[in-house]
Amino acid sequence: MVTIEVDEDVYNKIQSLAEPFVDTPNTVLRRLLFSEQKGAKTKPRNNVHTISKAIREEQGLSPVAFMNWFLKNRYSETFRTKSPYRMMFESEKHLVYFQNFSKVGTSDLWYRLSKDPLNILRNTQKIALVCFTNPSENIVFEIPIKDIDKRAAETKWIKDFFEVNIDPANSIWRELDWQIEKYLVNFKS
Repeated sequence: MVTIEVDEDVYNKIQSLAEPFVDTPNTVLRRLLFSEQKGAKTKPRNNVHTISKAIREEQGLSPVAFMNWFLKNRYSETFRTKSPYRMMFESEKHLVYFQNFSKVGTSDLWYRLSKDPLNILRNTQKIALVCFTNPSENIVFEIPIKDIDKRAAETKWIKDFFEVNIDPANSIWRELDWQIEKYLVNFKS
């Protein structure tokens, strides 16, 4: 810990930006200097696993950078973009399709799986996965397409696409009334 001196104007500004009974001068400065949003959670919710300490500290990671980081750290394979989908990646063994919703502190993660990418995932000989992510909170639900189709059949889902509304606090895919916590990826810090 290093001690610094600030003039009265700077101190008053820090104090005006502080959340009473929560912030210290250090937490206010940290939020300002590292682009953390006021009120953003610094600790994960009890049942939400986060990717890693390093990526958690890297605020503002773009969805593309997050997807690349995830693929690099999750698999020991080289991936390339599968045209014409910029969010679909393939390797020798895997076909991974990302859906991203990036918002801190949300109680609803919204996605849409369209017919054409679903058909590509269903018709590959590779291991096909859909990753529902929230890069701002480092959340990834990685679900095999076979499991999605099985659950859709169980719930008699009749549309050829999926509206996806996930409650991240409880790990529930609302439209399919499906507990998906087992698909939540956890990287060790």
